[in-house]
Amino acid sequence: MILPELEQEFNKHFDSKTPIQEALFEPLADGQSLFGLAPTGSGKTLAFALPLLSRLDLKKKSHQLLILAPSQELGAQLAQEIRPYAALIGVKVAALIGGANGKRQADKLKKEKPAVVVGTLGRIQTMIDGNALKTKDFSMLVVDEADATLTEEHASELEKLAESLPNLQQVSLFSATSGVDLAWVERLFGQSVKPVSVGQRSPETIGHTYLHVDGRANHKVLIELARRHVQALVFFNSINALVAAQAALRHEHASVMSVGNNEKSHLKRADALKAFKKGDLDLLLATDVAGRGLDITGLPLVVNAQVPRNLTTYLHRSGRTGRAGEKGQVLTLGNDHDIRLLKQYLPEDLPLEKFSWGSVADKKTNKPVVSTQGKTPAVDDDSDRPQAVSVASTRRRRDDKKPSSVKKPGQGFAARKAAAKKQEDPKALKKVKQKHQARKKKNKGKPKWATKHDQ
Repeated sequence: MILPELEQEFNKHFDSKTPIQEALFEPLADGQSLFGLAPTGSGKTLAFALPLLSRLDLKKKSHQLLILAPSQELGAQLAQEIRPYAALIGVKVAALIGGANGKRQADKLKKEKPAVVVGTLGRIQTMIDGNALKTKDFSMLVVDEADATLTEEHASELEKLAESLPNLQQVSLFSATSGVDLAWVERLFGQSVKPVSVGQRSPETIGHTYLHVDGRANHKVLIELARRHVQALVFFNSINALVAAQAALRHEHASVMSVGNNEKSHLKRADALKAFKKGDLDLLLATDVAGRGLDITGLPLVVNAQVPRNLTTYLHRSGRTGRAGEKGQVLTLGNDHDIRLLKQYLPEDLPLEKFSWGSVADKKTNKPVVSTQGKTPAVDDDSDRPQAVSVASTRRRRDDKKPSSVKKPGQGFAARKAAAKKQEDPKALKKVKQKHQARKKKNKGKPKWATKHDQ
């Protein structure tokens, strides 16, 4: 049974329970060990938080509920979402995540003795090894985004954690996709976990679109989105690709930050996420690990700057938009081969349509994006040339160019140099060379499409 004060607070914010909450509230409150399978953004956090908070022994001043998260951002987010409900029953929540001050976290554990501990696997094990986190009273374990945490890659760390924990009364797993070895989980933590699924398909409120681009045009689309102030969470398969895109975007003075660079401190990444949620950033770049579980209310667009490697990754990315019944859109960028691959692993009941610039809105005006001529940004719709893309604001049409920017015969560097030599004017020749060198220096590092013709 959910505690009355928790249920009342829930009812203040929500008109009804989501399917996963409806399915899990009662059995989790009764102490069952379950694996909740539901689409991303379907309310899984509260689906386990409210019943498990209701099972805490409020007389004990010790750690009782351990929640594992696969990333720092998700760990911080889970703690933030659970704290208001925990405070209603006088319970403290600690977030143990990498990148933050470990000594401060250890001091807080000793002073407050939080009943709920949320954290990443590495930091939790560090706290246990340092004797800062006492495990003897833990009775419940939750593994969020279980398909990312309960893997062979983390096997040794998980086995070490399991040895540190006492006999658990309840183990709960949650994910948008299956793929977890439940027999292994039972051997690790001593509890048989029963799957409960309310569907794993993407919500119908999300539109799935694609745009044919080649590698060079990939950044152009992101630049155009930023210039039109379309807010989007942009996913990459690798840190290197993210860093390259961020450099190109910043070169164009785009409003962009990232949460995917492992070299950044947790605080810097938290600042980036905070600025994005406030609407101060147009684009937030992320890798799949950093993007897991990010909850951004009202996010209109998710962009796959690189095609996800499989359906599981695609569903996790797309779940960042269209949360809690809101409308959203996913845009995947790729060449003809990439898009064919995407269509192969997407289910038939998930239609993939060609992207329209009119389907996204400027976040400042909340109106569909349009060019300065009152037209939507031009994207090549010629299916015979799927790798071509042209973006209005990154390259003007020839007939729209200003007369002063059109390269005329005899105005190039070679022509001016020849003219100066013909006149046998050393000063004029030196001046021509100096201007040419200045232009080369100014354009150094820019992509060719972003540099002006030498005039």
